[in-house]
Amino acid sequence: MRLIERVLPPKLWVKMTIVNIALLIGVVIVTGMTLYQTACFLAADITGVEREAQLTFNNSLLIYAWVIGGVVILMGAFLYSTVTRKVLVPVKELTSAMETMKSGTYPGNLNVHTNDEIGELVDHFNRMNRRLQQQERSRHQMLRDLSHELRTPLSNLQGYLEALEKGVISGDQTIYRSLAEETDRVSQLLSQLDDMEAWTTLTPSKPLEVSQEEMTQVISQVIQMFTLEFEKKGIGLKSEVEASEVPVNRQGIQQVLTNLLRNALEYHEGTDGVKIEGRPEGEEYVIKVKGGGKAIPLNEKDRVFDRFYRVDRSRSDGRSGLGLSISKQIVERHGGQIQLETDGRQHCFSITLPMRA
Repeated sequence: MRLIERVLPPKLWVKMTIVNIALLIGVVIVTGMTLYQTACFLAADITGVEREAQLTFNNSLLIYAWVIGGVVILMGAFLYSTVTRKVLVPVKELTSAMETMKSGTYPGNLNVHTNDEIGELVDHFNRMNRRLQQQERSRHQMLRDLSHELRTPLSNLQGYLEALEKGVISGDQTIYRSLAEETDRVSQLLSQLDDMEAWTTLTPSKPLEVSQEEMTQVISQVIQMFTLEFEKKGIGLKSEVEASEVPVNRQGIQQVLTNLLRNALEYHEGTDGVKIEGRPEGEEYVIKVKGGGKAIPLNEKDRVFDRFYRVDRSRSDGRSGLGLSISKQIVERHGGQIQLETDGRQHCFSITLPMRA
């Protein structure tokens, strides 16, 4: 078998054509000789036919058999070669596209010529190509955003340290506190990036660990952590949570609620307080966090879940802009959804979780 592979040319369509022509030749020869022998046998049984005439008939029949067989082989070879080359056109395009990808450039979508297995292969390649391009764009955007987020605290640290070194300012408790805050900001950003990586790399071989949790306990524990902070700012914090057991990752859902309440606390505006609701609706458990806050343009309400998104990107408030993006990853890993409903000032974040694993 290996010897045959070495002898055959490397081109796939040439290999297929040669192999099939060889099979065609074999079939034609066997079929032609069978028909020839049968015809000769039947003619020999005819009485009154001289032997010389019989031999002439046999010779003529053999010539016709070879001529017809040769014509059939030539026509079959031509047709098979033509059809094979056309069938393998998508394969050649795939090969060319893969070579383009190897050079670091993403090709455009390939045209799907057929609805067979090769067509499915081309369609899968197109989807893979689009997904890779999207991931590449997301990666570049994330790197740009990360560079922007790190630049501010690192510039502040550099400025303080250079001023201390040159004696422009003297070290005191206020300076050291500022340095510590900037350091904490960088550490928090890197910690959140680690959290995002952990939630985005879960695979079937490393599934999400869930258990039946009583949602009143899950939610009330998070509320208790924020009660004092809301009281200090004079912001009301109310809750209406109905009891129900839901299969969730307790730590993950509490991280989502922490992110939402932290945003509600930091960006709260208006006289109304913040309200948390939780109740089963059909086959789902719905959690809502409602309250007034900084204005969010209606055409950007879906972008709040993007990495590093801020309503006002010209201002830096010390937040990384990763909290809602991480929350979205966690909720989606549970098979649920998180959405924002807003009129611009009054915001409602709703979390929908399936009640069956």
